[in-house]
Amino acid sequence: MDELTTKRLAVIKQLYLHGVEQSYEVEPMNGFSILSFHDSVEMFMKLCAEVKDVKIDRNVNFGDYFSKLPDLQCNATMANLNSKRVNLKHYGSLPSKLDIEISRANVADFFEQNTPLFFNVNFNDISLISLISYKEVRDYLVEAQDALSKNDFEISIQNSQIAFKELLVIHKEENSIRFNSSPFRMTQDFSFLNSFFMGIRKDNKKMGEFVDRVGKSFEEMENTVSIIGFGIDYKKYCKFRLLEPIMNVFRDEEKRNYEVFNGLLDNRICDKKNAQFCFNFVIDSALKLQKFNMDIWGTIKK
Repeated sequence: MDELTTKRLAVIKQLYLHGVEQSYEVEPMNGFSILSFHDSVEMFMKLCAEVKDVKIDRNVNFGDYFSKLPDLQCNATMANLNSKRVNLKHYGSLPSKLDIEISRANVADFFEQNTPLFFNVNFNDISLISLISYKEVRDYLVEAQDALSKNDFEISIQNSQIAFKELLVIHKEENSIRFNSSPFRMTQDFSFLNSFFMGIRKDNKKMGEFVDRVGKSFEEMENTVSIIGFGIDYKKYCKFRLLEPIMNVFRDEEKRNYEVFNGLLDNRICDKKNAQFCFNFVIDSALKLQKFNMDIWGTIKK
């Protein structure tokens, strides 16, 4: 399978996963998952036709793919999905929660059956990780994906969280204009202006607490402005932060090391849905950040 086909499959899977995420939203917003599911299936069938060198007219109907590609499985369930999509898009008929659950299961079955038949690869093995340019981020995402496949959801969430931290740090460092200066910095450095270094906490506890809170508030404000400025979905980021484990970061000469305190995340939130959400969030964020790179050096005249 060539690189372009691999990338197109990855995009299709990402659209499908977006539908899965939408399907868990509150009613009636979860109904829009039907459109994402339908689009992902249709894109997949078009790619199958290209691989088999089958000519498809531009005005072909959704159901016609099954007659033009006899090897395609799940004809009946996809006809049901198409019917729900027509009712939603053209008649404003909202699908029920049960309809959405059935569609989510049927689309998963469609991809799991047809991907090996047409591309000789399992659907679960398709990933957008290869499209991410930062090696450190890729490595942690590989660990997150591997843990997810083994149902080790807490470890998967941890690695996705570390991958995101690496993503922000590397992206900021890569786009720094000059040594130790970044265009993303909104405030001055407060690292050595806390109560400890100023020596005021012991003598004046209230003043020391005030200084520390001001510094922490500026740090949080800068982080928030950066997230919004990067174009990352802030509401999803807030949910992502709620799943963040307690960790310490240590820097040596080669890389940043992360010490994660295991077992502190509530078992009720360490499930497949949240682990998949964290993984997808990092993928989406990385691809958004890679769209724009502040490469200004070529414009500077010597």
